[in-house]
Amino acid sequence: EVYSMLLSEISAIISSRRSKRTILICVLIVLLAEFLAWQSNFPGLFQLYPNGIPSKEIINPPTAAFLAGNSSGQFLQIILIWFMPIFIIMITLQRIIERTHGGSNYLLSTRMGTLDKFFVRSELVQFFIFSTFYMILFGCDFVVAIILFHKGTSFMGMEDSAKYSHLLHLEIEHPYVAYILFVIIVSLAFGLFSVVIYVLALSIRKTILVYPISLGLWIFMIALPYSSSYFTQPFIEYDWNEYIGSLISFLLICVVVITIGNVVIRLRSKHVYFK
Repeated sequence: EVYSMLLSEISAIISSRRSKRTILICVLIVLLAEFLAWQSNFPGLFQLYPNGIPSKEIINPPTAAFLAGNSSGQFLQIILIWFMPIFIIMITLQRIIERTHGGSNYLLSTRMGTLDKFFVRSELVQFFIFSTFYMILFGCDFVVAIILFHKGTSFMGMEDSAKYSHLLHLEIEHPYVAYILFVIIVSLAFGLFSVVIYVLALSIRKTILVYPISLGLWIFMIALPYSSSYFTQPFIEYDWNEYIGSLISFLLICVVVITIGNVVIRLRSKHVYFK
């Protein structure tokens, strides 16, 4: 049943203009950021690239890739990462919000015996869809970065900072492996947060509030002392304590919200079913 629900959700995304436009916007943001990174490193454009430029003056592909945010396209990284909840809602969860408009949650009409299974399967579908989406998005961007900056070896002077950070030192020593791991972890984290938004969309009575609450929760997590940005951006000056603290903080908040949301939805469902 999970497989059929997954196919149904993918089919709904493919047939939705809003979903396809939002996905296209995400792709264009990433590609534009890569183009700006390339343009800033090769101001002579085709006349100079790649001939005549020493490899040590060309930024290396992992550092030039989207998540690293080390280029003139950094503002685009901020847009895509900071407003991630809105993009997720527009791709698929807007349909959930529309179904729950006016308090008529479609889950409330589900038979009580199948509600728990249905809800867990729906969460798994959301997690899989967005984990896969972001993995493909950031993975393809990395391939583009490798093609554009394949001769680059520069870390933009970060080697000095690596003296004070064991994590950064490892990233510089193994940049390709480090960036791939970041892509995987960030994609799974965004997939988990899509479940958080899904739960909010089903548990909040005034569904219009899903947008500001989801975005506000994400911005709050970024603004924490152990900011979520610590585990979403590689090649920056932090060490293991910041990285692990950031990841644990993110996971705890997500688990708490999902757990409370599950309880709220089940209580509301029982109330409506037996009323």
